[in-house]
Amino acid sequence: MHLRNKAALTALLAGAGCALLFKGAAATAAQPSKIPFTFITVDVPVPGAGSTMVVGVNNRGDVVGSYNFIPGAGVLGLPAGFLGKAFVWRRDGRFTTIDGPGPVHPELCQPQAGTFKNCYYIEARGINEQGDIVGTYSQDVLSQPGGLLRAFFQKAGGPFTSYLFPGHTNTIFQRITTSGVIYGCFHDEGIDDSPQESMHAIINLLRPNGTIQNLDFKTAGTTMNVGGSPGAQRYAGVWYNFATKRHSSYVVEHGRRVNFDMPGSNMTNAWDINDEGEVVGVWGNNPDPIQLDGIPFHGFLRDRQGNYVSIDYPGSIDTHLFWINERGDMVGSYVDKNFNVHGLIVRPGDRRAEMTHWAWPSMGADPKVVVAMMPVIPRERPLLTPAKSLPACHRLGRRNLSR
Repeated sequence: MHLRNKAALTALLAGAGCALLFKGAAATAAQPSKIPFTFITVDVPVPGAGSTMVVGVNNRGDVVGSYNFIPGAGVLGLPAGFLGKAFVWRRDGRFTTIDGPGPVHPELCQPQAGTFKNCYYIEARGINEQGDIVGTYSQDVLSQPGGLLRAFFQKAGGPFTSYLFPGHTNTIFQRITTSGVIYGCFHDEGIDDSPQESMHAIINLLRPNGTIQNLDFKTAGTTMNVGGSPGAQRYAGVWYNFATKRHSSYVVEHGRRVNFDMPGSNMTNAWDINDEGEVVGVWGNNPDPIQLDGIPFHGFLRDRQGNYVSIDYPGSIDTHLFWINERGDMVGSYVDKNFNVHGLIVRPGDRRAEMTHWAWPSMGADPKVVVAMMPVIPRERPLLTPAKSLPACHRLGRRNLSR
């Protein structure tokens, strides 16, 4: 975590002597039950846009994600990449849309008839300091096998380029580091309600000449690497545990893998890890958090010592965290009570003045910044009965959209 954020939490927790969320402090008293976090809402500056998701942020503050023109999309459990566009919003206020190839048969996409077959999906998921971007798209997200998901990359100022892992039907690029190392997965089966037995975590490299080189992939199925260090010494991921029948997460450091579950959860999906070893992601604690009536999901922050904080945007009915950079900035999305989907940026501590000043010029002079206390989760809280299977490789919604 960035030194300024560490200092704020150190001062805040000095009375409790808590080691939570920063290294090197010894716990001499009971941990506090709640810690303040500061939230800023992010809605793209596009007239008529109904949903926004922020999925990646680099250390400069440039963000990437997706948006669509569907108000109240949260009622369908739809990420903003459905029927939408990807984007990059740079710290200096420049906003750029990434269209990708677009749908093959847009006339056959008829969501008003209750189906999303033949409908387009695109999401920018990662951006590094050089401005290289990675993500995923599908020209028919309900097609079989697996949704026909294609990875894409775009070197700074370069063209949109598709990528498919050789010999497989689906590929997702999740994160790209300053060295060009890319984390993600390939798979052949299942876009909904599947343990993803054919899903394999990959580590690729975007070479200076614009080509992709595979550095590693996991022979064991059901795994996806979600983010990690530029040298791939440390990275995080998600997997389906057949022994416990739940989706869980892992951290690999110098070849040693540690699996973990959010205490009190029945589903834990990591989405990113920074150089401090802090992991962010999504967890569920409902009988079936995959279904619409299972809202809410919750974000989480796990520090290197294995302490957890549950994070929900104040007043929201659903919160996701997707990325954490070296400053400690976390990004994601939340669903408000009217089922509208908004992007968000989160920082630990009361950072209202700093984050108001930090907002992009195109967000206006009065961005929506709030502070709220988030609960620290006791490690001994028992896990819940597992939920139904959820594709660990990607979040596509909370119900089968072909019904």
